[in-house]
Amino acid sequence: LEWPRFPTRRRIVMNDSLQSQYGYGGFALAADRQRVLRNTYWLLALSLGPTVLGAWIGVSTGLFRAMSGGMSALVFFIGAFGLMFVIERTKNSAAGVVALLTFTFFMGLMLSRLV
Repeated sequence: LEWPRFPTRRRIVMNDSLQSQYGYGGFALAADRQRVLRNTYWLLALSLGPTVLGAWIGVSTGLFRAMSGGMSALVFFIGAFGLMFVIERTKNSAAGVVALLTFTFFMGLMLSRLV
């Protein structure tokens, strides 16, 4: 009985047509990665604006300071989970970006209680 011999230096390569068909080949993949990364960082930068605006409005108006601890926790949970649900439902459309920016504005409002 003899052990099977496997090639040690031979490189197995997929069919080139499959690689180009599904986007796994060379430059196209790197360009897609760069585009996705660039869009992700732009969305992160864009979401900081509503967060700061919400925190500024919350601090200047004292809107949530007047609420009791239990009431503000209830508003937080309903608002946060409600907006997360809306973001999940609209994640593949432009309305998802608006929902995300609304969520960050709401989080800024809720952060105003910490000041």
